[in-house]
Amino acid sequence: MKKLILALAASALFSCSVKEKNADANMLENLSYTVDTVLIETGEELLFLQSDLSHSILSNDQARLYNFTPKDELEEIDLDRLSLLRKITTVREGPRGTGLPYALQFDVDGRWVLFGYNEVRIFSPDLDSMQRYPITEEDLIRIKPGMLAPFNPKVVDQGVLYAIYETYEQVPQGLAIVSLEDRIAKKIPLEIADRIVPFTYSLFVQGRLSNKSYEPISLMLVDNELIVSTAFTNEAIIIDLASDSVRVKTFHSSLTQDKRPLPDLTSAETINELQDLIREGDKGVKFGPFYFDRENSQFWRFSRELDREIGDSLIFKNVLTVFDEDLNQQGEMVVPVDPFSKKFFKDGKLWSYVNVDDELGFAVMDFKF
Repeated sequence: MKKLILALAASALFSCSVKEKNADANMLENLSYTVDTVLIETGEELLFLQSDLSHSILSNDQARLYNFTPKDELEEIDLDRLSLLRKITTVREGPRGTGLPYALQFDVDGRWVLFGYNEVRIFSPDLDSMQRYPITEEDLIRIKPGMLAPFNPKVVDQGVLYAIYETYEQVPQGLAIVSLEDRIAKKIPLEIADRIVPFTYSLFVQGRLSNKSYEPISLMLVDNELIVSTAFTNEAIIIDLASDSVRVKTFHSSLTQDKRPLPDLTSAETINELQDLIREGDKGVKFGPFYFDRENSQFWRFSRELDREIGDSLIFKNVLTVFDEDLNQQGEMVVPVDPFSKKFFKDGKLWSYVNVDDELGFAVMDFKF
């Protein structure tokens, strides 16, 4: 694998290209790709990159990226011109307050959707008006017993919220479909508890449970189907929203394991012990969320598995798997891309966030079959 060498041009915008062809006939034998790394021009302005674009959102026309900062600012980035356009000041409280969102999204009508803990705030496209929807268990009809998982991705489409619901003991149970206007929740049970519970880590302080955590369950809405996946198993749970039917598609990888090995221990009494347990568990395979390339009608998913250890450093093998529009696996290959960096498709090319000396950059991958 050739190294991607980054050279900064005088204009503060750089682009370099690596062309590779996969030679393994058992993988994606007809796939070739280029990687161009581009840097966003910001002038004298500094961008907020400490959260690795975790609070960023792509516009529906794929032309602009908005990054929400702890200063309650939206950094508006022109992806066509590769430059920062402006910083939009917002307020945290009041009739147009953003609250403390942990995720953002645009709905099909171009409205801003801000997900906060136990609430959803929907803003008009010009950010001129806001409607707040509380989503605690007391606010929702038919969600009890149970509650919406607070840290999992949610998808809103035309006033409908899709979220994982769980028990009071933080055991995921299935999918909740919530009408935000009338606050009615419909439950679709899923057999996901046995996929998550063995990998749930618990912190006990003086013998009492202090915290439980598991990796987020990924939700992806494509047309009238919702795809649910976890980081631990090589599969997809597909929900037909028209009929509420559920089917599971399992896949096989020749490059990684198909399931993460069960950890020997999942409970700790100190933060350091817990971090050590999680680090050991991370050596196993980890599957990322699905991405949909609408221009080419294909699904993409990145995963990783430990390749080797050098001292205290863990070296991972990063794998790309490609699926057709019906989630039939087409092939897989090792790629030089961080599998869990911020990613999105723009004009049929995959953009993956990279930090280049504290400057905002993207590795733009153009795949050819």
